[in-house]
Amino acid sequence: MKWLKIFSVFALLHVVGWAGTHAWMSMNPRVVVVIADTAYAMRPQFPAMQEWIEDYAATARYTTVLVGTNRALLGPLDELRSSDDIFRTSFGRSSPEALAALRQADADEHIVLTDGALVAPGWREVVFGR
Repeated sequence: MKWLKIFSVFALLHVVGWAGTHAWMSMNPRVVVVIADTAYAMRPQFPAMQEWIEDYAATARYTTVLVGTNRALLGPLDELRSSDDIFRTSFGRSSPEALAALRQADADEHIVLTDGALVAPGWREVVFGR
């Protein structure tokens, strides 16, 4: 009977630990900024980029994904009407200066989806089209 009491105490501690971690992580999510390079040359890559964003958001637990283009930050992905809104229009080539302005968003990680021609210091680059 003693082993059952000890097992119960450890099981209870385990459940309380998991519940506490879940509650804390839910109230304090990571923030990730994902910027899609919407230059004219990237237009054929838009479906692959959209799929990457949707897959990333689906697997990023306890994370708020902020999305934008190389011109503007659109906001949280889950608040957009559709992820198609990201790729509605194409703009001219992105520049490191434009990304530097978008880097001002307070986030834990900054990701840019591009063709690799853009050198973005401080950004994690995901290359499409090579």
